Amino acid sequence: MQIGEGIEKIVLIVEGGIGKNVMATAVVRAIKKQHPNKKLVVVAGCSEVFFNNPNVKRVYNFGNPLHFYEDNVEPSTVLFKVEPYLHPDYIARKKHLVECWCEMIDIKFDGSKPDLYMTPNEIDAAEKRKEEICKGKELLLIQWSGGKFPDDTTETKHREAMAVMYRRSLKKTEIQKIVDLLKEKYHIGIIGHTNFPEIVGTDKIFHPIRNTIALLRVTDKFIGIDSFAQHTLAAFNKSGLIFWGGTSPVCLGYDVHNNIFKEACPQPFCHRPNSYLLDIQPNGAMWDCPYGETCLSYSAENIIELFK
Repeated sequence: MQIGEGIEKIVLIVEGGIGKNVMATAVVRAIKKQHPNKKLVVVAGCSEVFFNNPNVKRVYNFGNPLHFYEDNVEPSTVLFKVEPYLHPDYIARKKHLVECWCEMIDIKFDGSKPDLYMTPNEIDAAEKRKEEICKGKELLLIQWSGGKFPDDTTETKHREAMAVMYRRSLKKTEIQKIVDLLKEKYHIGIIGHTNFPEIVGTDKIFHPIRNTIALLRVTDKFIGIDSFAQHTLAAFNKSGLIFWGGTSPVCLGYDVHNNIFKEACPQPFCHRPNSYLLDIQPNGAMWDCPYGETCLSYSAENIIELFK
């Protein structure tokens, strides 16, 4: 799309969860680099991700977009609203989501690394929080499950929630073993909604999103999956040990991480179940893995050896 001289403002509409919003900060950077004299406005489901971003003139949240229409929908505004998960090269697992997103809005790709901007007070608060909770130990944050949160803390509700998500979670039993083996050396925090099943001996990290982002910025170690935390770490050039199953590190990962995967079935990185592509079984339920998610079958011993 050619953006002429008569255009004064660009609006980027970002749908999806926290991780997709974090990835969108790389799209924001690319837009502003190509059009430095245009005002850039973002409408997002997780507007906090864009706070303090020097490339963004104003950010609105879907939940309360007061006066968005009056202030932005006019002849001098261009609106970008696309779904990069449907880009052919993303579906074919050839390109990173950020690159596909840029192509769909005719913006030159500027790299997939996200941009997150924390205030000095946020950084200071995170460092003080780390000092208070760790008491001399190193801080290890773990995100073993992500996406849709369960209705309650039971294993049944967790399985139901994960059944409609891309296959990417590690096994709770193995995470508990990891915690039991590492808790003497590390203070361990589990990033996730309070309704995720409890891992005994850990902190549940479900703070306001910017507080969690700031804590990720100061963590000493990280073990995770394809979810918002690994995108956040990449923004700060921090390495994590990231395990991949149904989704692909080519499409959603970063070279800064230690990306661990195994092609354990005939359809590696299947990206299923894929609600964008109507991935429904004859009984009306979402697709279920016929291979028992062997791509994510890592034992605690496997994970700790890789962690070391």
